Amino acid sequence: MKQEITIIIAVLCFGLQSYAKQEIQKEVESDSLSNKTYKQLQNSLIKNIQDSIKSTSYAIAILKKGKKERDTIQILNGFFFLSTINENNENVLSYSDSIIKISKKVNNSRFLGMSFLNKGVYFYEKREFDKSLDNFLTAKLYVDSLPRLNYITEYSIGLLKSRVGEYQEALEIFKKSWMYANERNFKEKDNNNYLITLLSLADGYVKVGKNDSATFYNRLGIEESLFSGNNVKYYDFVLNEGINKYYLKKYDVSYDSISKVIKNFRMKIDRPNLILAYYYYAKTLLEKEEIDSAIVNFKKVDSLFNITNDIHPKSRETYEFLINYYKSKNDDKNQLLYIERLLKVDSILNSNYKYLSKKLAREYDTPKLLKEKERVISGLENKNVKVSNQLMLVSILLGLSLLGLIYYYRRQKTLKRRFNEVMNSKIEHNSEKTTANSGAIGISSDIVNDVLQRLEQFENSDAFLNPSITINDLSKQFDTNSKYLSKIINTYKNKNFSNYINDLRINCVVEKLKLDRKFRNYTVKAIGSEVGFNTTQAFSKAFYKSTGIHPSYFVKKIGEMTNEEM
Repeated sequence: MKQEITIIIAVLCFGLQSYAKQEIQKEVESDSLSNKTYKQLQNSLIKNIQDSIKSTSYAIAILKKGKKERDTIQILNGFFFLSTINENNENVLSYSDSIIKISKKVNNSRFLGMSFLNKGVYFYEKREFDKSLDNFLTAKLYVDSLPRLNYITEYSIGLLKSRVGEYQEALEIFKKSWMYANERNFKEKDNNNYLITLLSLADGYVKVGKNDSATFYNRLGIEESLFSGNNVKYYDFVLNEGINKYYLKKYDVSYDSISKVIKNFRMKIDRPNLILAYYYYAKTLLEKEEIDSAIVNFKKVDSLFNITNDIHPKSRETYEFLINYYKSKNDDKNQLLYIERLLKVDSILNSNYKYLSKKLAREYDTPKLLKEKERVISGLENKNVKVSNQLMLVSILLGLSLLGLIYYYRRQKTLKRRFNEVMNSKIEHNSEKTTANSGAIGISSDIVNDVLQRLEQFENSDAFLNPSITINDLSKQFDTNSKYLSKIINTYKNKNFSNYINDLRINCVVEKLKLDRKFRNYTVKAIGSEVGFNTTQAFSKAFYKSTGIHPSYFVKKIGEMTNEEM
């Protein structure tokens, strides 16, 4: 079934707020706004959590009081509540980054894990799945010893794996989440998350084709939803079992189940579920040879896609069917319409599922679609000369698109070559050795040779990783002056001091990324910080200048290479 934002936001936000209620309250005490204690403020915040204005005022009060009293835990509490309240806008990133910065100083794994989780949820909602996964994986580094947060993190990673088609791996995660939910008695203490975890498990079994297991857990979910009065999850389980029955080729049962939920989803304006329901409803109608009704429901999928601009990869088949249907009817106008729509769908899928694109089995790949589009356009031009100007514009855009594709593939080839060069050789920071010539730069040979020897020792140490190192500092260490040191580096290293230090750091980080798999899970900002760069921009610029590729590309490619070797 679907693994939409409604599910991940529900489990993460509920989980984080629940966790905050259970865990953070243990640490709160003292005074605050209007002589209230931390505990009073926090209880008021939780009570008004649905009112963003009131809850924000309480969170700010906790933060201000914590800063005034220099209470690190209360400062973190304030920022965390602000990040949770602002989970749907970009402020969550700045609040979370503040928590991360403070938490690293005091080595607080719990707040680090929660902050990276918050960021992962934000990027998931924005459909930036690569950034979402990066943050969930980073959170995992901090929450292994924190069962509740570890459960939420693992579950979130499972949702992303399911979303990009790694169904078996996702199922294994959902099995562990289900075990945790039962061990902690979620059924009684946290029934909504109990049902969410159960639904993901049932959906996982559907996706790997273990239909009997899927039916078992769907029935369990239906019974528990009815018992607890959770109508939302009841209809989710009914839809999931309807889809399961489709794969079991029990089309009449599937038809009845999906018919039942569509009315409910329409009333709730649950568009992600509606898209999935209409898609499988149409496929069931095709099996029942009710072609016209199937077409109507495939068109409903398209209508909802035009509203949401989001679609699950499985529903892509909608457009392939509509294109073929109108092709068989010699209806070029509608065929062109749905070719255009499919190109739009593929553009969104390729943007949101970069790792998924090579795994999608398509009857219509992009080159074939573009060729078919040209043929249809040509036919329409012969039928109706009035649209010739529009067709010319489309052809120009198509040409530009092809040029863009050519540029893209050439760019990828260049990047791959540069990556291989970096992997197979060290970045040079030493020029060819030459005999010191005092006449060349006006410095005695003894001084030059002494400085060169000290530079060699410096290069073999890790002193260049100090982010605050300057040429003045280094010249003092070498018992010389900055002017001499600058001349010697320019002459014998063929670069200025800044580039010399940057190249040493880049060479160091490349070697560390090659050898340290855990290091590759760091964010680009964290990697740069580890080797002495104060900003992400400075690190990326220096890395690109030395290697010709960006650090994010290098980390991604070296990870892919490692996975292939395993």
